[in-house]
Amino acid sequence: MLFLIAAMPETVWTSTRRSAGVTCAAALAILGSSSALYIWGSFFLGVMNADPGPGGKHLYQVYPFTILLLFSVPLFLIASGIRTGIGLFQLKQWARRAALLWASVALCFCLYMIAFRPYETFFIPERFVSELERLKQFLALSLMVALFPISLWWIFFFRLPSVKRQFEEPPQPESAPH
Repeated sequence: MLFLIAAMPETVWTSTRRSAGVTCAAALAILGSSSALYIWGSFFLGVMNADPGPGGKHLYQVYPFTILLLFSVPLFLIASGIRTGIGLFQLKQWARRAALLWASVALCFCLYMIAFRPYETFFIPERFVSELERLKQFLALSLMVALFPISLWWIFFFRLPSVKRQFEEPPQPESAPH
């Protein structure tokens, strides 16, 4: 570490320092998107490797447009999450706005689950519900428990004046007239 201090000018250390909160948010965005990529990939491979139906056709042959959407939309969202994390590491202004957008959408999802599906969100009955329905309820509850505090943190954190200053462009030094 000491050899880097001597090799780098003072302005590099002072102008591009990220706070620990921004670094943590960037790492969380990348790790969360990577985890989503793994989960989505295993689900998508399961769908693609499913046995043919009664007509001898695979799902991608029967529903090509649906499979295309199932492939492209989550992949785009995951890629944008990873790119947002990289942009947060680089202190890009658009990445701060993208993080606020991600947090807003996640908070809306959580509030929707609390407001319109409170029974399914907070109580998973043992009887009268199939295994698949309980799994869907558990996944929705798990997403809500993970996303709600993170979205609140990001909404408040990325609006702080000290955090906004980190994402501002450094002032350009004026060149001397010739």
